[in-house]
Amino acid sequence: MLKIFFQFKAQYIKTQMEYPVNFWMMVFSGILMRTLMMGIVFVLYRNIPDIAGWREGELYLILGFMCASEGLTSIFVDGIWHLPALVFRGEFDVMLARPISPLYQILSYEIGLQGIGVLIMGILNIGVGLVSLDWVSPLSIFLCMIFTLTGTAIRLSYNLIGACSVFWSKGEQTNATFLIYSVGEYAKYPVTIYPGWMQFVLLFVIPAGFVGFVPALILRGEHIFLYTLIVFAATGLYFLLAKTIFYRGIQKYESMGM
Repeated sequence: MLKIFFQFKAQYIKTQMEYPVNFWMMVFSGILMRTLMMGIVFVLYRNIPDIAGWREGELYLILGFMCASEGLTSIFVDGIWHLPALVFRGEFDVMLARPISPLYQILSYEIGLQGIGVLIMGILNIGVGLVSLDWVSPLSIFLCMIFTLTGTAIRLSYNLIGACSVFWSKGEQTNATFLIYSVGEYAKYPVTIYPGWMQFVLLFVIPAGFVGFVPALILRGEHIFLYTLIVFAATGLYFLLAKTIFYRGIQKYESMGM
């Protein structure tokens, strides 16, 4: 199944490469937007020594994990964003008729080219953060790779939950995926700078805090074993929740094909 997944992605890339100008514009747009975000952090720390006890390099780490995970979800599971459109066009019926898991088909559908640039900037931010903090070691690099993957799984999960709202929308357009994504973007800064209710939202409702903030805490040396277990538990539980909601949604699904 994994081989088929990557064959699908390779085919999408090959198709997009037939339009090289569009391909490179999408890649560079991802790089440009995240470069601006990196610049904001740089300017902030030229005027403020620290933000709620967080150093500049630590913010680069949080931003890096957020960008790297966003890039990977865009490249490999961008189909989640297309789920509402597939339902409204009646094309989801075709997926249900195939002898392959509909969730697998959604995850392997399409590719977000801008994710390539976002991933590059995410890796760059993580690298800058580690070097500026003098935290470069085989263990820290390994942990960064692991936390990028767990962050990707968490992003996948809350994006999927948002997209599944289409099954209960009764034929109306839904912007839940974008709304959830937008709230999650607040986790590109330390969660502790927000009021208590917002911290609760970013850690337990839309757990974007587990994408970058908690991994940065672990790399700082705070409760390493406990927080690592919590990250893995949150990743597994939230993915299970997203998968459950997806299949419950299918039970509610009514074809909109004409």
